[in-house]
Amino acid sequence: MDNNTSLTTRIVNALSYFSIFFLPVIFPLIVWIVARASEEPSITANARKAFWSQIFPLIYGIFAILVLSLSVFQDFTAHGGALFGILLTFALLIALLLFIYNVAMGVKMLLGRE
Repeated sequence: MDNNTSLTTRIVNALSYFSIFFLPVIFPLIVWIVARASEEPSITANARKAFWSQIFPLIYGIFAILVLSLSVFQDFTAHGGALFGILLTFALLIALLLFIYNVAMGVKMLLGRE
């Protein structure tokens, strides 16, 4: 692999993680789909990791809303607020940790420390 390909691979990998700033979930998904046809497996692997690390807070949020909805239907209204507060706190913590992870992995990809 020549130096230009290596630099291109590093930039695409880093952009997959840094897309959390400009097109979260969408950009890594596009790179993942397009990179399947390429001969560079690291692009596919890193786009897949970036996609899942960016979509996980959304999946968790949907899960939290479903749990809260079920608790309301089950007449747990006395504990619904506390449950929502706990789930919201965990959602924000997970989102923050995954945000930091994406930034750190983007920097790692740019530096070539794969």
